[in-house]
Amino acid sequence: MTSERGLEFRRLETKYLVDRTQRTALGRDLRALMRPDAHAGGDGSYLVRSLYLDTPDFRAYHEKLQGVAVRHKLRARVYGDPARAPAVRLEVKSRYQNYIHKLAVDLPRAEWKEIEGALFRRTAPPAAWLAANPATREFFRIQRQWAMEPKVLIEYRREALERRELGRTRVNFDFDLRATRDLALLGELRGARPLLGCGRAIFEIKVDGSLPFWLHLLISKFDLQNEAISKYCHAVRSEARLSTSSRADELAAVAEAEAAWSQAREGAGLRLAET
Repeated sequence: MTSERGLEFRRLETKYLVDRTQRTALGRDLRALMRPDAHAGGDGSYLVRSLYLDTPDFRAYHEKLQGVAVRHKLRARVYGDPARAPAVRLEVKSRYQNYIHKLAVDLPRAEWKEIEGALFRRTAPPAAWLAANPATREFFRIQRQWAMEPKVLIEYRREALERRELGRTRVNFDFDLRATRDLALLGELRGARPLLGCGRAIFEIKVDGSLPFWLHLLISKFDLQNEAISKYCHAVRSEARLSTSSRADELAAVAEAEAAWSQAREGAGLRLAET
């Protein structure tokens, strides 16, 4: 059964795309000011694998592209070697402008098969899981409300550093990003393709409160530009273009949804002009 307490986060998040040279120099400065994440391996990094959910018409994908101010993302995630991971984390990640509210709950590995079946069937899990934790209830409430289902699997390595002052400051370098339409979260990674160019990484800053002054200085020093980077959107576009295993109906859904969202945006502009 799920753990009795879920995890809840509220924080500011920003993302930057960095090349190998920037990452090397920035990482050197950050390691002088911060300490490695407790879960880091011998090389200072660890593996992250996430299974992302979306609606049949890719609502979450298009809300991200449109920059919708308030939106929600569902995913199941494991840390470290998926073949030996003791738990699967279910997450509801809600964005309000640049601020993130996250609910998460860890499920024992032995329970994942039944939860996985409910996700793929778009049905409710056993009542005991829903009663055990509010994070689980919220995850499945959103999943069933929007008929969300697993869409893409993303795996990458993460180097994480943190520092605690008045609040917690955390930074990540996410690199070696790969995505696949083979959706076995705990199985072997099959058919995965790289998402970023050679040597590129996503640099994330996660702060409980306001950005520390020393981080402002580093952002300025390396001329970093905040970008609306989404691993999930990169993966959807990559798989829609390249995957030979993608179902024709889902590829058509992406194209149809693209047209529908564009038409809706144009209609909204006309209505505003008329007023």
